[in-house]
Amino acid sequence: MNITFIGSGYVGLVSGIMMSHIGHNVICLDTDQEKISQLQKGIIPIYEPGLVDYLDSNKLKFRDNYGEELLDADAVFITVGTPPLPSGAANLQYIFEVIDNICQWIKKDCIIIIKSTVPPTTCNKIIKYLADKNFKYSVASNPEFLREGSAVYDFLHPDRIIIGTNNKVAEEVLNQIYLPLIKQNIPIISTDLITAELIKYASNAFLATKIAFTNEMANLCEKIGANIQELCVGVGSDTRIGREFLTAGPGFGGSCFPKDILALSNLAKNYKSDCKIVDAVIESNQQRPLDMVNKIINIVGNNKTITLLGLTFKAETDDVRSSPALKIVELLIESGYIIQAFDPVGMVNAAEHIKNDNIIYRNTAIEACNNSVAIIITTEWSEFKELNWDLIYTRVKFPVIIDLRNLLDDKTMQAKGFKYYSIGKLHCSN
Repeated sequence: MNITFIGSGYVGLVSGIMMSHIGHNVICLDTDQEKISQLQKGIIPIYEPGLVDYLDSNKLKFRDNYGEELLDADAVFITVGTPPLPSGAANLQYIFEVIDNICQWIKKDCIIIIKSTVPPTTCNKIIKYLADKNFKYSVASNPEFLREGSAVYDFLHPDRIIIGTNNKVAEEVLNQIYLPLIKQNIPIISTDLITAELIKYASNAFLATKIAFTNEMANLCEKIGANIQELCVGVGSDTRIGREFLTAGPGFGGSCFPKDILALSNLAKNYKSDCKIVDAVIESNQQRPLDMVNKIINIVGNNKTITLLGLTFKAETDDVRSSPALKIVELLIESGYIIQAFDPVGMVNAAEHIKNDNIIYRNTAIEACNNSVAIIITTEWSEFKELNWDLIYTRVKFPVIIDLRNLLDDKTMQAKGFKYYSIGKLHCSN
């Protein structure tokens, strides 16, 4: 089939490239000319492991403007951003800008598919908006569930495919689009438009709840002498619960969870429906970086030069949006600290977000540790496990590690001479 993706950000780019891989003719359209120029040269502007291997010039085109090529589209996926408004509600401005632009070009039997995360009733609003302009297009919802860092695998091996439609024609088009995956026994769940939209919000809110709950259990573990890692194994081994997202850390971030739970909370308030659990998760996660900074200050003292390893919101991505690491940096700088920071791939993006004389972006992790009074691990990059910690021991001013991801082995680090502090365990001293 001929498919166009409008918006070549993370979701649109990954989805477009992978759709071409499973056999469709794909155009990825974005008005960012620099981004499209890079893509036309085979340069991926985001860090996503393995994605570049799926670039297929025979099936994939990149364009920076709307035009006649859209006339060949059997389906148009809209994958532009829906950033939060000050109220927390999703900003749908870019969605409707795309609708206005594509209606000048697409055929009457083209299906408009909303893949951006949008509040429930958005697709119905689009249908009414089109009707008011004398356009009659089928509109469908197809939320995405790609995890940054493993998006290629997630596309090819999804737990399920969610499609929301209000007519059989649109449902059949989506079934044809995903037929290569359906043939691999990937379950496809067909539902109405509003339910499909809400599934995305509910899924992210539930996962965010697991993270926030685990972090609060970690706090309790520290106070009573329990071990959060062993607790998570014990709790997660229950198949009704599962191990995924039961990991203590400095809080959740990224482009999805923070904005989506805010949007869900706003939606519930608009409909006068209580979402007390979601509201509590928002509050808990906002508090988490403050708790981590207090922990650091209690261990290190005030006004010191410290190392921070990890700037992205999670490993295997260059995404620093709503990263708890950056929030921790900001709070530490406000408290008078000088930060020597390193991240394997997130340095450029982090530097665009935080420009302050009190943060120094170092070229290597070893360099970031020089003359530091404490090393803070804020992102769970596996390569931090493989650092030459014996060498680092000779470079630091004081051998203190505060591991906010429980990435390292406490006994190993203590044996090397470090004072090692972790999350959700009794503080270790050496």
